[in-house]
Amino acid sequence: MHTQTYNVKGMHCASCSSVIEKTFKKVEGVHSAEVNYGTERAKVSFDPAKTNPHDLSKHIEPLGYSLEVPETANEMGMSESEHAAHLGLNQSKKEKLAEVSDMRTKVLSAIPLAIFAAFVMGWDILAEYSIVPAMSYTLKEFFHHLLPIFATYILFVVGKPYLLGFYRFLRYGKANMDTLIGIGTVAAFLYSFAVSSFEDVLRPFINVEYQYYDVTIVVITFIALGKYLEARSKIKTGDAIEKLLNLQAKTALVIRDGKEVEISVNEVKHGDFIIVKPGAKIPVDGVITEGSSFIDESMVTGEPMPAQKKVGDNVVSGTINTSGFFTFKATKVGSETLLAQIIKMVEDAQGSKAPIQALADKISAIFVPIVLVIAFLTLGAWLIVGSQYLGFSQALSFGLVSFVGILVIACPCALGLATPTAIIVGVGKGAKEGILIKDAATLEKLHKVNTVVVDKTGTITKGKPTLVDIQNLSSLKDDELVSILASLEKKSEHPIAHAIVNYAQEKNISISDVFNFEGIQGKGL
Repeated sequence: MHTQTYNVKGMHCASCSSVIEKTFKKVEGVHSAEVNYGTERAKVSFDPAKTNPHDLSKHIEPLGYSLEVPETANEMGMSESEHAAHLGLNQSKKEKLAEVSDMRTKVLSAIPLAIFAAFVMGWDILAEYSIVPAMSYTLKEFFHHLLPIFATYILFVVGKPYLLGFYRFLRYGKANMDTLIGIGTVAAFLYSFAVSSFEDVLRPFINVEYQYYDVTIVVITFIALGKYLEARSKIKTGDAIEKLLNLQAKTALVIRDGKEVEISVNEVKHGDFIIVKPGAKIPVDGVITEGSSFIDESMVTGEPMPAQKKVGDNVVSGTINTSGFFTFKATKVGSETLLAQIIKMVEDAQGSKAPIQALADKISAIFVPIVLVIAFLTLGAWLIVGSQYLGFSQALSFGLVSFVGILVIACPCALGLATPTAIIVGVGKGAKEGILIKDAATLEKLHKVNTVVVDKTGTITKGKPTLVDIQNLSSLKDDELVSILASLEKKSEHPIAHAIVNYAQEKNISISDVFNFEGIQGKGL
């Protein structure tokens, strides 16, 4: 059984995840599928002998979704998407930013039209109760011809995702939140269009005074605005992964044919000899073959003191060489490195589902069909029962408003988005502070914790050694003693030496020159 996580394109609402999950589970060879709307990822376990990612993608493409399938691995054992991630070139974010920019343009164009439609609708209602004077015939006719133009633009340009949701429902019988909006707004638009176009023909049968172009305009604009804000917040939640990606070195100084060559980190191969200079990031995992240094490994261990490394010791990608100059042999590259594994762990945790989300998913999965049934039953009740008391014309008008109202109001996108977003933010905030959370279930249990036990190392310390107290047992004054110590320690690369020198500099204590200095490893000063 093969388990893999893929990016999913085309997800626009919380119920999309349940539609994709159900479709995958019906495919022969698929053992399990978990789709997360918050991260827009699908974790699928399948039998490679019976199906493959391209086949899975073909099953959901008619429904408006697709899987991003990585290309074949290269000599590094990394896919193109892994390369992009390893180098911090998060391609999917670029696509999302472009999508959000497009949504923003459409929303900004729709808002003035929605305000205008709401103004006309408000005037009509207030005029009915004689609060404001009624519109003149000329003005009413002008609006009568202007609103259909606005509604057509809003429905077919801004509301395109909802039209596609309606189309897929008719063709494949798969409904999501977009379907609800699509059916409601299309019904309002078509009714209004029929009334506008065939006013004289329909006048004996229905009340042609009521048109619902304003409903189409206002509803789609507000839903689109909500989707835009939602998409923008989802982009911000991925900041933790980006910060982890920024810990990675982008280049490496490699010995090739006896020469030092600076290459991209994705070109490093197993067995390459890499030179690391003071202050440089270590590009991949490996073993020191020549030289020694103190390496800041706080990113991995939480240990504030740089660790002394010599020939034969392991070094980890993303850690920082503080002082020495050394050469090491690459043993793990690309997605094998410890930092890549940490990033993957955080991504997996962000994409995992908390037990409480199962409830939200169940509700989202059955919610859309139930709402559709209720909406059609309501319309039917108005037409059958309402016609007996109000007449067909009035009953149809009230029935249509109720039908659209139920479909539009019953869109609990927040229900399906709240839990995954909370998990992404929670796990991300933890990763930013150096706390790795295994999965969403663990995060959910965390609220019951009333005692936290921490190891002091690198957890409750400042992160670097400082001189705080002096026990002087000599005949010298404290400043004289510190002056001698700092003069000797100035030549040393040890973190404690830096602490003593910094103390002397802060107190303006003189530091003298020292000659014939020799550092003997493991012996101290």
